[in-house]
Amino acid sequence: MIVLIHQENTNQNKALLNGKDIPLPQGSSLEHLKYLSFKFPNEWIGWTNKERKLDQWDSFYDRKPTNYTALSKGNAPGFLNKGIDYVEDTPFINFKENQWFPTWIMSVELGMIHSSIINEINLDKPQDNFEYDLNLLTRTLQSQGLFCYSHLIKNQSSEKLNVLIYKFVAQTKKRGWILFLLLCHLIYEKRFPFLAFAKALFYKKENVKIDILDIQKNNDTENVETDYNVIIPTMGRASYLKDVLRDLSVQTILPEKVVVIEQNADTTATTDLDYLKNEEWPFQIDHQFIHQIGACNARNIALTKTSATWTLFFDDDVRFEPVLMTSIFKSLKETKCDVLNLCCLQKGEVENQLTFKQWEAFGSGCSLMHREVLEKCKFDMALEHGYGEDVDYGMQIRNAGNDVIYAPQIQMLHLKAPVGGFRKPHVFPWQEEEIQPKPSPQIMYHRKKNYTHKQLLGYKMIHFFKWYKNSGIKNPIQYFNHFKKAWSLSERYAKEL
Repeated sequence: MIVLIHQENTNQNKALLNGKDIPLPQGSSLEHLKYLSFKFPNEWIGWTNKERKLDQWDSFYDRKPTNYTALSKGNAPGFLNKGIDYVEDTPFINFKENQWFPTWIMSVELGMIHSSIINEINLDKPQDNFEYDLNLLTRTLQSQGLFCYSHLIKNQSSEKLNVLIYKFVAQTKKRGWILFLLLCHLIYEKRFPFLAFAKALFYKKENVKIDILDIQKNNDTENVETDYNVIIPTMGRASYLKDVLRDLSVQTILPEKVVVIEQNADTTATTDLDYLKNEEWPFQIDHQFIHQIGACNARNIALTKTSATWTLFFDDDVRFEPVLMTSIFKSLKETKCDVLNLCCLQKGEVENQLTFKQWEAFGSGCSLMHREVLEKCKFDMALEHGYGEDVDYGMQIRNAGNDVIYAPQIQMLHLKAPVGGFRKPHVFPWQEEEIQPKPSPQIMYHRKKNYTHKQLLGYKMIHFFKWYKNSGIKNPIQYFNHFKKAWSLSERYAKEL
């Protein structure tokens, strides 16, 4: 590994290979990173803010990183504290301290990235601020397929870094977000950094595009176990479920067991799935018939019945090709991930994403998960019959130190079959309220549980304007009072979930 020791005065930067100095040209720290990558195109390039022994990077290699991975360890950037939460509504911001977490936020104290990634980048006037340049790079490239992981400590710096955060927002998001950030600072923090806002107007969104697809295709592979179970909750879709089982029965890699949790709220009803026993299947079927409906409960029951290395989370109304599992295990070898989210499209939909990428959510009907991760997570029953249980489960995965990787090239057809079975409409206590809570208490619960306070405030600001259009209340003062009551009700009922 090549090591770049960066300093605030970049003329004092040093580069080392096996303890020997590598001469560096004049330039910024990011330009030095680029220079070293060009000189050593097949190497990992490490960075550090002081001389360290190479064993300081051992924990990085323990993660078995792919060539399209960036990793860091240390204090998080202080300038991001000034408002990135208000404008960044993703699960990658609220990282857990002192453990590995999937986030584009990088520390400049210790890190590494592969030279093949840096060599794809065309640098556009990098700053002399390595911390800023590095985070601008990872924030821009994560959505294109760069895997980013950090082991961070939250930086409570009180420095006046308004100019940097406004500039960062200008270079990573559409122009309207700069004004949005100013509004958040004005309303929530009672401050008005107009100069930082005005300076940011002169910057445009950074348009760094790289070809990660070839790097992902050429990544070294490792062997993985191919034993797996399948879990499928179902209700009133006997014919659709049968098609799913038929598709599974012709897979080039067969499951060892399929767990089917059949739900029907009618306590006098019997199973609709006689074919599970009356027909022969090339795998074991574990069928349980229950009268408590709800996807969270059904999936939690199903998960207790699994025993294989991998578990496939499935819906009861999908169709797929016989090579689905072969493609999945090939992708697991390439990405070295523990949770893979497949692409589930309805008829006529097209997926334009080509590369593997870190996924913001989790698809409970189209994902494969390793047993070590599965044993750490459980669907939150507070979200039963509501919204957000998938996203919450994905956040549990990240908080456990793992990640969700999206594989857009592995595609299934989602039929969106009609809702089946006998269901008693679930009545929530807030449905009797004259003013209905907004957002729904389940969404409020999920956001308070999984997002930062500033992210929640940013969400509140966005929806204050969005809901105004559909509220039917033209008087702004009346709408403001209505919104406050609806939000307060949502918070109250979220506490009761």
